[in-house]
Parts: sequence; C-alpha cells; structure tokens
Amino acid sequence: MTTRDGSDAETLVAREEIEAARLAAMTETSAPAARGRPRDRGVDDRILLAAFGQLVRVGYGGLSMEAVAAEAGVAKTTVYRRYPTKRDLVVAALREETPFPPMPADLPAHEAIERLIRQAIAALIDSGAVRILGSLLVEDQREPGLLDVFRQRILGPRREIIVAMLQRGIERGEIRPDMDPLVVTEMMAGAVFGHHVILGLTATDEWVDSLADHVWAAIAAR
Repeated sequence: MTTRDGSDAETLVAREEIEAARLAAMTETSAPAARGRPRDRGVDDRILLAAFGQLVRVGYGGLSMEAVAAEAGVAKTTVYRRYPTKRDLVVAALREETPFPPMPADLPAHEAIERLIRQAIAALIDSGAVRILGSLLVEDQREPGLLDVFRQRILGPRREIIVAMLQRGIERGEIRPDMDPLVVTEMMAGAVFGHHVILGLTATDEWVDSLADHVWAAIAAR
C-alpha cells in the first residue's frame, strides 16, 4: 500500500518506530534528573522536629513513624524514604535538634571550656534531651544495641569536638599535656547531669563560671 506522499506503509511504520524510540530515549535520559531532585529541606525540618517532640513527650518506645508523619503533615512513605528505620529517625532528630558546634580554633582554652559547658546544658537539659536519654536506657533492654548506636553517632562526634579543643590547648601551652580528655569530658558532662537531673537545680551564670574555673584549675598548664 502506498500513502498519499508516495511512501509505502512499511516505511511509514519504520519512521514512527524511530520517532517513538527517540522519545523514549529522551524520557529515560531525563528520568534520573527527576529522581535526583534535592529533597525539600522544609519537609526534613518538620519530620525531625516532630520526631524530637514525640521523643520528649512519649520516649523512644512510644514514638511511631505514623505519628511523626501525621504531625509533620507528610505521608508515611515520605518519612520511610528518608529514614528507613526508627533508629535512623531518632538519631537524625537528636543530631538536628541538639546542635553541638565545634569551638573556634582560636578560642582560648578556658573560654572554650565555659562555652562547652553552656552547649552541654542547652543540648542535654534545655532541649529536653535528657528525658530522651532516660527512655533509651529503658528501651536498650528490649532493643539491644540501641544505646551503642546513640553513643557512636551522637556522643562520639561530640567527644571528638572536646578532644580537639583540649589538644589545641595543649599545643598552645595552655593545658597540661598529661591531662586525660575522657576524664575532663566526664567532669563537665557529669557535673551538668548531676546538677540538673540528680539535684534538680537550675544552672546560673555563676554556677557555670564556677564549674569552668574548677575544671580549668585541674588541667591548666603550670
């Protein structure tokens, strides 16, 4: 059969198949770009804020991915795409909602210690994270390894910030080279925890200054 422009049907079909293949190739080429679009940061923020709020209110055991999705105003699949497990979500929420930035490299060691104490109070006490820690201690009995994940992914990097600050103090001759970074970290964290949680007191500027002075007296180079 010949078409109006003189080409036969087989040629016309071939042309249509070529055009279809070209369009399919264009679609496949553009697909990865669509899949690779940057995630909506606003959605991430809502999910993590909702997760952290639930952790404070109901603890690790009471938190559910469904409830977080509902509070954040997103589909449950949106949460799971970002955080495949409950542990992933909890660690991300803790990291985001309890920031612990590194100390400026040029900050004198004594001043850095005071700032670290204030950061510890903000991250552990003011944020409500101390209540989350209590629920993690309980849940570790039912979900072994949960605390290990918390220590490795939350506490570990924060300890490294303190160690780096102390090491800079040693290199500048401000801090004794024989001080133990772990003990110094425990002095600050233990005092903050004991003052607020065990004694039920509130930190004042005078208390923070006093703690910083006591830590400094123990580690300052003579």
